[in-house]
Amino acid sequence: MDSPGNAPGIALLSFAHSHQNGWAQLFKADGRVRLACAWDEDAARGRAAAERLGIAFVERLEDALGRADVQAVTVCSTNDAHADLAVAAAQAGKHIMMQKPMATSAADCDRIVAAVEAAGVLYYQSHNLRFDPVHEEIKRRVDAGEIGKIAIARRRHSHAFSLLQPSILEWMSDPVKGGGGAFMDEGAHVALWFLWMFGVPRSVMGMATTSLSEQRPGVEDNGVFLYRYADGMIGVHQSSWTELASTSTIELLGDNGTIVASGTDISTSRSWTEGEAPLRVWRHNPQGPAGGGPPGAPRPPGQAPTGEWVTPDVKLAPNRLTGTAQAFVDLLVNGGPSPADAHTARTAVEMVLAGYQSSKEGREIALPLTR
Repeated sequence: MDSPGNAPGIALLSFAHSHQNGWAQLFKADGRVRLACAWDEDAARGRAAAERLGIAFVERLEDALGRADVQAVTVCSTNDAHADLAVAAAQAGKHIMMQKPMATSAADCDRIVAAVEAAGVLYYQSHNLRFDPVHEEIKRRVDAGEIGKIAIARRRHSHAFSLLQPSILEWMSDPVKGGGGAFMDEGAHVALWFLWMFGVPRSVMGMATTSLSEQRPGVEDNGVFLYRYADGMIGVHQSSWTELASTSTIELLGDNGTIVASGTDISTSRSWTEGEAPLRVWRHNPQGPAGGGPPGAPRPPGQAPTGEWVTPDVKLAPNRLTGTAQAFVDLLVNGGPSPADAHTARTAVEMVLAGYQSSKEGREIALPLTR
């Protein structure tokens, strides 16, 4: 039931991306906000969505943004339209929740940042991975230094829609409307994850290719980006539109242990086994002899150090949209700070753009990108 009174009202801007429907249902269930109206560049699509949700459809964008009962917007248009909609919303004084990625070019990201800062509105870059309990537990252990200094952090995030259900990709496989392929789609999540988990990398090396989706010229369906961090850590970012099934999504390799996670993307969900632990941690024991022995006992020469796998009691998020929708409601109700603000969103896009540039030019690209 929609909340009454002075609860913040949200205008839903475009249903080009299906996440808008999921967010809307979660907002309605939350009750601390209201669904005020909907607008869509495709009027038929927008009217149908508004009817399903029981809210008004507004034909003109300026009318939707001019409504006194609208305090915030959620943007789920094609990627190339994100900047124009966000700038218009900011100039109208509306807070913004943006579907990933922020935009498809550094210039458009800069336009959004400038508009948000000039208007003094709140900006939240939807960050699905940020609120998965598995990722939150990993973040806690990394920040506590539990596995020591990390040499390699690998994060894979993929699906197989290019092979299984190509129609789902629709405009996302258009090089203009989508702005890229697998890395602007699934990879946008990973860039935000690396920023949250480890901060901004120093540089990017990338290889993006079209390997199995020849019907989509101009956008990549597979690739790997390498993020070089100032402390020597290498981040390995793999994204794909053609992974039918897989196992681990995360491997963090430190000098005092290892963290492995699974089940946190679509390709692992397809091969998920009921009861499988989504998170495992290897606790290194440099003192204990192989095959066991009293804690702290000297290790005989030539014997490998030991350790053990533990499975923390943590569950996967039942719905990957729930946490990010709740985060925006919290932001509107509490007034900040944003868990993924406009500067963070811009940096995430820069990481992907740097990977594209590196793949094209065959060289390492420094961050931030040269303007």
